[in-house]
Amino acid sequence: MKKIFENPKFIADIMVGRLARYLRIFGYDVLYFHKISDAHLIKKAEKESRIVLTRDSRMIRRSPFIYGRVKFLFIKNDKVLKQLEQIKNELNIKLSINLIRCIECNHILKKVDKEKVRGKVPIFVYKSTDDFAYCSNCDKYYWKGSHLELMNKRFSSLIGSGLAI
Repeated sequence: MKKIFENPKFIADIMVGRLARYLRIFGYDVLYFHKISDAHLIKKAEKESRIVLTRDSRMIRRSPFIYGRVKFLFIKNDKVLKQLEQIKNELNIKLSINLIRCIECNHILKKVDKEKVRGKVPIFVYKSTDDFAYCSNCDKYYWKGSHLELMNKRFSSLIGSGLAI
């Protein structure tokens, strides 16, 4: 039987940055740095008990991976849909769109009152939407929009139904 990960935390290397963003859209805690050495990434993964997501076959030959001190998943495909399918199948995790993290920086989003977003989101969005979330780190607002519905359709073979924010 496959191992089930309740709330896995990840760290993605430079080769899977796009995957990191999508996993954040699905609500997962995924660290990603544009510039980080393999040694620093490994140290951070070990310290914070994060699963390393990588396409770097040389990195996974290092002793922390070989001796099991750091968990990893070698991502086999360069297409994000196949990458998500691999993660879902190999780690037995659920994928459903759940905007609770900023897709840019990974911080937890806070629900905000509609009145606080007046003048900060497009007027048609303000008029047609009631639920908003905010990233205090990036100063970015999120809402359920057509982009999430399109993603829900694109990834329908992998995800559960319904959108959350």
